[in-house]
Amino acid sequence: MPIIAILITIFLEQRKLLTQVREVFNEKLVNYVRFFTHRSFNTPKELRYVYLFACLPIIVTLIIIKLLLFKYVIVYQLINLILFILSVEILTWKEEAKKHTQADNRSFISTYAIHFFAALFWFLVLPSAIGSICYLIIILISIELKNQALDSMIYNVVVDKMLFYANIIPYVILFVFIAIAGNFEEVTHFMVAQKKHFSKSFYFLENMLSEIVLIAIGKDKFQINPKLIVEGIEAGSINSERFTPKITAYIVAILYRAGLFFIGMLAIISIANLIS
Repeated sequence: MPIIAILITIFLEQRKLLTQVREVFNEKLVNYVRFFTHRSFNTPKELRYVYLFACLPIIVTLIIIKLLLFKYVIVYQLINLILFILSVEILTWKEEAKKHTQADNRSFISTYAIHFFAALFWFLVLPSAIGSICYLIIILISIELKNQALDSMIYNVVVDKMLFYANIIPYVILFVFIAIAGNFEEVTHFMVAQKKHFSKSFYFLENMLSEIVLIAIGKDKFQINPKLIVEGIEAGSINSERFTPKITAYIVAILYRAGLFFIGMLAIISIANLIS
């Protein structure tokens, strides 16, 4: 099922058939999230409840659908396929990378990590698309709360931590696949060196991802500042001199290979399950 869903999604994305549908879906999700985030919040406890109350109806609804359609496997799989197509964006990041002309713009890396890799990971881990839909809700709630300009301490205690826990597992797995796709030795050395600077922060994960992607390209493509490897969370900072259109092309190639390796692993597991 996952491989078939991935292939169908890629086919539809390449033919630009999902743009409007996803825009409507994302708009509905945003409106749903705003129902829970429209008021002001004063304590971390209130913020935590927002995530819980927003995800709970989705979990209950999808579980009920699964129970009701237990005997109708084809219908249930079709609904799962539709939810997959709507919640997992496989090639969006590549299109985003093509549009970026600014030397220091790297948002397509985050799009790759969040809307493709992490969304796909959680779809696979939790049944009935609960993982991918709830993951997107967590991301959207965090964006909405960030836009409300919360007190920095409350934001870091709740929102940043929630993003960290939602992304730590898929991001670490992504780091490994990027290492396999690129300069494995240098990336693994960097990851080991960062253990002493480890911080339970989504900022830390994002900065790690940015630096790991650049290190995976190889030192022959650009010069890494040795100080960055020592300074922990600051290691992800990228200036315009390092981030050029040529580097962007290398990054796209690395991310593409990492994604292919991950999908290839899923294909092998699927085939193995069919044979057994």
